[in-house]
Amino acid sequence: MTRINTNVAALRGLRSLNKSTNLLDTSLTRLSTGLKINSGKDNPSGLIASETLRSQVSAIEQSIKNSNRASNVIATADSALGEVTNLLNQVRGLVQEGLNKGALSQDEIEANQLQIDTALSAINRISANTSFAGDKLIDGSKAFRTQASATDAAKLSDYQVNEAVFGTSSTITLDATVVTAATQASLDYSAVDGGLASATTIEVGGKSGSQVLFLGASSSLDNVRDAVNGVSDITGVTATKTNKVASNLSFNNANATNSGLTFTDARTSDSVLGDTGQNIRVQFVDPSSNSAAANITFNNTNTDITIVVSLATNGTGTITSNATSIKSLLDGNADANALISTAAEGDGSGVVEVEAAAALSGGTNAYLTFSADNYGADEFVDVNVLNGTFDTVDNITDGNALKRAIGSDIVTRINGQVAQGSGLTANIRSQQLDASFSFTAAANVADNTASLTITGGGSLFQIGQDVSAAGQIGIGIEAVNTARLGGVSGKLFEIGSGGGKSLLDVGPSVPGSDLVNIIEESINRVSTLRGRLGAVQKNVIETNVSSLGVALENISEARSQIVDTDFAVETANMTKAQILNQAGISVLSIANQNPQQVLSLLR
Repeated sequence: MTRINTNVAALRGLRSLNKSTNLLDTSLTRLSTGLKINSGKDNPSGLIASETLRSQVSAIEQSIKNSNRASNVIATADSALGEVTNLLNQVRGLVQEGLNKGALSQDEIEANQLQIDTALSAINRISANTSFAGDKLIDGSKAFRTQASATDAAKLSDYQVNEAVFGTSSTITLDATVVTAATQASLDYSAVDGGLASATTIEVGGKSGSQVLFLGASSSLDNVRDAVNGVSDITGVTATKTNKVASNLSFNNANATNSGLTFTDARTSDSVLGDTGQNIRVQFVDPSSNSAAANITFNNTNTDITIVVSLATNGTGTITSNATSIKSLLDGNADANALISTAAEGDGSGVVEVEAAAALSGGTNAYLTFSADNYGADEFVDVNVLNGTFDTVDNITDGNALKRAIGSDIVTRINGQVAQGSGLTANIRSQQLDASFSFTAAANVADNTASLTITGGGSLFQIGQDVSAAGQIGIGIEAVNTARLGGVSGKLFEIGSGGGKSLLDVGPSVPGSDLVNIIEESINRVSTLRGRLGAVQKNVIETNVSSLGVALENISEARSQIVDTDFAVETANMTKAQILNQAGISVLSIANQNPQQVLSLLR
């Protein structure tokens, strides 16, 4: 080349040198920062992807921290609840000892009661003082706030909201509808004419236990009922009596108003056939004589007692007895009055007529119902005959022989979902809701609905990376104090001095079992709460931390592949760039010397 104004070779060398210098600068920057992407121009699409992943990593890291914090809160509450359980067990032992009155002096019983009072005060103190970062945990401030109308509240013996996530809603309405009512296990036993034919031995059993009963010959339903109820604390089975529906009979002269008479069985027996097993029949006869006075005679057979009323006549033999006179005649006869009671139609002025003998009918025997004390599929009633005859049936209407009956749990839908039933209590558990409804026995009717609205409260924990109901748990911790602990037997504060059910109150009106039941129900309530919180801590929070940790590893690795420098690759790139840079400088130096060769042409 002999042109000197434009040195194309130098320009090319300069361009290559600039390119290798840029490569060297990029390698040096990546090696010094450890990042492949140091600005948007390094990898625009990679930058977008890495920043998305970076945001997700940040959310996961904070979610793990949130989960650990939530676990710490629950662990603090659980520790306090554990102390409450210890105190309740101490109280249980003190009550058990205090009920041993035959071996304790009054001073010792009073000392036990003093210890119980101190333990109850300690429970209230723990409830009031347990806190985390200034927030009270078990005094009720972490419980959900609920509203129910007076009508709905009357249908429920208890309700509890354990977990709820509101999401975008400010309130949550729960509608619990009974699909199938719960039942008590029950067996029926009908009256026997004259009572039991012979001495009978039966075993009555229920969920609480069993007891053998010795029933004498001729025992009535009342005797059997009293025997069963006398051991109901042992068996958990109660007997109730349904009284006899008495048979009746009506006579009426179609040709005379106010002539009707109604006769009703007046015998006190539980059987419609009386203790003797006989029907009662009534008959009106014409004496077939003039000026006859009305009178009563009785015709007895093995199966019937017939009351024969001979009607009064006038001088021409015409019947003159009216309803009132017949009623007076029967009421005035002791034998007839012991068999039937008589009612006249209207003023009873109508003349009666001859009536063929007819039996009283339409009555039903009295019967006993042996029922489990509670509802549910774990309740049962057993009546086993060890000696003699004692026939029980599923129910009086169907009359199917049965010796063992089992109850059934309530079937309920809560907000359309089938709830788990246990006795009269329905529970629903889902990712966003854990609640229970306990219906009263009166409200245990199919298609009956009770509504409850959750208006706020509870503790919301953001443990997932998504800020939505899917990434949140809402836990309610009810108050754990003597005013709230207990159950159907009473509240825990009642076993304190002055509460009405202390050791000093135990007697005929306050059985010791009431105190024990209150404590057992309190222990069960606290244990259930601890178990529920433990389940959340182990099965929700810990598994959440574990799964988030795995996600964090994978997402961090994916982001690292995009943004982090691979030093092996980048060192090789730097070496290459250095060589190219040095070569470019040499080439540029040579290219710059080329125009000087033109001077040789001028010599």
